[in-house]
Amino acid sequence: MSNSKRVIKNTIFLYIRMVVSILVNVFTTNILLRALGASDYGLYNVVGGAVAMLNFLSASMSSVTQRFLNYAEGAGDEVKIIKIFNNAKVIHYAIALFTAVFLIGAGFAFFNGILNIPVGREFPAMIVYACLIFSIVFSITITPYDAVLNAHENMLYYSILGIVDLIAKLLIAVAIMYADIDRLILYAVLMAAESWLFRLVTKHYCTKHYTECKPGLISKNIDRKIIKEMSSFAGWNTLNITTGMLSLYGMNIILNHFYGTMANAAMGIATQVTGVLMGVSGNMLKALTPMLVKSEASQQRTKMLDISYIGCKYSYLLFSFFCIPIFIVMPTVLELWLGEVPEWTSLFCRLMIISTLVEQLFVFLYQTINAHGNIRNYNITRSVTNILPIISTVICCSYGMPAYWVIINWIIFKAVAGGVVNLYYCNKNVGLELSRFISKVIFPAFVVTIIPIVLYKIYNIIDTELLIEVHDIVVLFSLFAINIPLYLYLGMEQIERERIFKLIKR
Repeated sequence: MSNSKRVIKNTIFLYIRMVVSILVNVFTTNILLRALGASDYGLYNVVGGAVAMLNFLSASMSSVTQRFLNYAEGAGDEVKIIKIFNNAKVIHYAIALFTAVFLIGAGFAFFNGILNIPVGREFPAMIVYACLIFSIVFSITITPYDAVLNAHENMLYYSILGIVDLIAKLLIAVAIMYADIDRLILYAVLMAAESWLFRLVTKHYCTKHYTECKPGLISKNIDRKIIKEMSSFAGWNTLNITTGMLSLYGMNIILNHFYGTMANAAMGIATQVTGVLMGVSGNMLKALTPMLVKSEASQQRTKMLDISYIGCKYSYLLFSFFCIPIFIVMPTVLELWLGEVPEWTSLFCRLMIISTLVEQLFVFLYQTINAHGNIRNYNITRSVTNILPIISTVICCSYGMPAYWVIINWIIFKAVAGGVVNLYYCNKNVGLELSRFISKVIFPAFVVTIIPIVLYKIYNIIDTELLIEVHDIVVLFSLFAINIPLYLYLGMEQIERERIFKLIKR
């Protein structure tokens, strides 16, 4: 199968998974908010926020293993593929042990002054924290198997398991609605058990289908050189990802400390909204990344850069296609979705969308830098831009500034400054041309963003007596309809449109 056809097929599988994810998450969040209440939902987000933080860390380590597997595949070295996987397992077992010790130690600090936990909810908060330690430590040991699935571009299995996983989470949310015991404790325990079960299934599948995953190969393939190379690569990536996740989790802690669990509930909903919308672009990037790395490994630098431009542009286009109309009518969407909307939620959602929009312009450049392999200085610089939002946010909140400054600082330092760093190192390491990036990525992104906003502003200033009153949801779908020709003819080049029309015709 050709590269383009394989990318299209894998992207379709991932988008089916995404659509199911959106539908299921709409019901799951609504049910959870009603079952737990806004305060306990916020408490789960602030205490269990480390789950999301370390899940991102686990995903980062998976991408490192995938990068080495794809690089070896691009170079045609099958023996090295087996060695890379088995040495990756050794590294991840060591990381899992370190993570367990670190989280247990950090727990003493969290529950002795850092977290603002409502009186009487200290014990459930500790159970949530213990469950997240179990989930994360186990998931780290299974991470190499996730990397194998991605490296082999087996998005069909990945999508099927993901859909079943989402349905299981929905069933858990429904189950706690009818529980007579403490619902927060039951939810934490069931989520930990669900995570363990599904990752065990992934391990069994990979062991059965992929040669490099066969048991008993670790002792035969330990290679200190590979361990050193992968550990160094993973270490610099982990520095970047860890500071980014600490910054994200720090936002929740600062909100909790200064504004309480209700602010955490609003942030949890905002994070979930952007997370679901990011899946729209993230699925395409997941399908593109193996081709990017293999192109670099086979010394096709021009092709690799072309993939980088495409990845950045379509990451933004796919995300903005859905999120800009939702951004415009956000209050109505939240009211229909949640019924009772926690304070600050609409504003937090809009600010998080702005932040993510900026990040989508540069997000695929991270994979480009990883594919090249010269990552030390890049990750050090990104780590600095990751930490700056926390420092500036503490200063702002200490002076009594509103809660939304938490996200504004994130936009300034994490999204904008971080994007500039990505551009600089892509130019320095692989020769990415700034002028081409502006013409191929920035300009079409600007055009498709500004036109819907201008049209909506024009609609608002027209004398409403001349128009039939239109509900916000009608406006939402009208903007979606406007976006279709707008993105096709102003966001895409002619050759890209021709390929899409050809695909639709087939």
